Amino acid sequence: MDSNLVIQRERPIIDKISDMYNYDSNIRHLLYIIIPAFIIKYGVQKEKLIIDAFKKIRIVSSDKQSETVKAYYSSVPKLINNEFKTVKHMVIQNYNKISLVDLLDNLVHEFNHAINSHINEILEKKNFLYLRTGLTFRVYKKQDLSFVRKDASYILEEIINTKQTNDIINIIKSFNPNDSEIDNTIYAINSETSHQYNSNSYYLQGYICKKILENKTFINTLENLRINGEVYDINNWFDNIIGKEGSYKEFITLLNDVFDLELEYSRRKVFKSILLGKIKDESLKIMRIIDTFNNNVNFR
Repeated sequence: MDSNLVIQRERPIIDKISDMYNYDSNIRHLLYIIIPAFIIKYGVQKEKLIIDAFKKIRIVSSDKQSETVKAYYSSVPKLINNEFKTVKHMVIQNYNKISLVDLLDNLVHEFNHAINSHINEILEKKNFLYLRTGLTFRVYKKQDLSFVRKDASYILEEIINTKQTNDIINIIKSFNPNDSEIDNTIYAINSETSHQYNSNSYYLQGYICKKILENKTFINTLENLRINGEVYDINNWFDNIIGKEGSYKEFITLLNDVFDLELEYSRRKVFKSILLGKIKDESLKIMRIIDTFNNNVNFR
C-alpha cells in the first residue's frame, strides 16, 4: 500500500474531524500521519471503522498533572431512547508539557484500544451489561449502570495494545511523504526516537511475553479476534493448544500478579529483594506456559 496515496486521500477527512473538534495544530498534524498508519496496519477494508472511531471520539487536552496516567480512553454506557449506547472521549493529560513522541504514543495507544473495541462493544446478559475494551470487559448493572468489576485480562490487553502501538509508530517512522509539513513532523519524531520504536508502557510484562508475541499463531489470532469483536472463546482456544484446562486463566492471573508486584516494588523502601524474588518466580511460571504454547503450535 502506497503510504503517500493514503496520506493524501485521508487528509481532507482529517481536516473535517479536526475542524469539528477545533483541534490545535499539534493534534491535527499528528492525525495526518496516525490515521493513514492505522489504515496501513489494519488494511483498507477497516478504513471505515478507523475513520468512524476518530469521528466519534473527541480528544480532550488537559493540564492536569499525573506521573502515572498520561492519557486514557473512556467509554461510558448510557441508556438512550431505550437502547444501551456508549459516550466516548479521550483525555491527554500534562498537555502543555508533553513531548511530541509521548503525545504520538498516547494518541496511538488509546485510539488503538478504541478501534479494537468498535465492533460488538456492548453485550447484554440478564441483569448485566458487558462493555468490551479489546480483550477485556467492564461489567455494569443494567438497572442503574453502576460499575461492578473489570475482567482480569486487562493486562494482556495492554501488552498486545502496546505491541500494536509499536507497530503503528514504526509504520509512521517509515513514511517519506511529499508534503513538507508532514515531513517535518516525521523528521522530528525520527530525531527523538531510535531506529526501531519501542514504547516503555508495560515494559516488564512485554519483555516476559516477548516469545509469545513473536508467535504468529498467537498474535495474528488475537489481533484478528480483537478487531472483529470475537473474543468470547479465547480461553478455550488457548487451553486446547496448551493441552490443559485453566491454562489461560492461570496465564492471566500470573500476568496480573507480576504487575501488582512490580507496583509494590516501586513503592517499597525496604525488603525489596524479597519482592524481586517473587517477580522472578512468577515470571518463570509465565515463561513456562509460553514455552508450552509455542512448542504445541506448528505455525510460528
